[in-house]
Amino acid sequence: MWLGTELYSGSFGKKYTFKEFKTLIDFCSEIGLYKIDTAECYGNYFPIEKMLGDALYKKRANFILATKFGHIYTNKKKIEKFNLKSVQKQLENSLRNLRTDYIDIYYFHSGENHEFDNDELWSFLNKMKKKGILKELGLSLKHSLVIGNDYNQLNKSKDFGITTVQTVLNKYSQHSLDYVIPFCKKNNIKILGRMPLAKGLLSGKYSIHHKFSDSDDRSINYPLTKKILSTHKDVDYREALVWSKQFVDEIVIGSKNKKQIMENFSQINL
Repeated sequence: MWLGTELYSGSFGKKYTFKEFKTLIDFCSEIGLYKIDTAECYGNYFPIEKMLGDALYKKRANFILATKFGHIYTNKKKIEKFNLKSVQKQLENSLRNLRTDYIDIYYFHSGENHEFDNDELWSFLNKMKKKGILKELGLSLKHSLVIGNDYNQLNKSKDFGITTVQTVLNKYSQHSLDYVIPFCKKNNIKILGRMPLAKGLLSGKYSIHHKFSDSDDRSINYPLTKKILSTHKDVDYREALVWSKQFVDEIVIGSKNKKQIMENFSQINL
């Protein structure tokens, strides 16, 4: 299990203080959950990378950290920036925020093909890998490409030194089973499944009538939220996690509190 950190920026309607966040990271350390997944764009006013770096002060060596590149905030709006100059700056920011001199997995973060097909960019990233600043290069696949059967990035991944791929996989969205996962297994690429509970909608904790707050991502695309809840109303988190983990090497999942961290960690690692 990797602890996903996007929800700590408030994407599920609750914003976390540093004290609350650090308590959860300390709990991960206590139970042996040492893999943490974050990104350059989780959190606008106060980046999750920064909170994570502060929470792991003097403990960084005990953890495996993954972050991503490809986005910046301009006038409070998130925009895609995959050009070399911007990615160089993003890497500097991530290293500073995480208070580290290396990143274990550095993911191309859900970009389009024209942003991915950049020899200059991947040449730079592989140089950083040779220097030990980046331990592995990863590809976090944009799910709309997977749904559209567009596998350009996946097919070129090994050419660019990518050894880990992250993709959406859950009982509702099974598109990655068609090509992505078989391709990775055949080519000895580590495959990680993200969103195994479809942002909690497959946890068995919500009914079709549940009202999500306006600041919750699940209320923004409510037709999809309603469809998932109506078609998978009898699924609980145990069943959903057991289903997902049979197809992938590792799972990335967010958890709101200690109880959820322990439940997910125990179910995935059993």
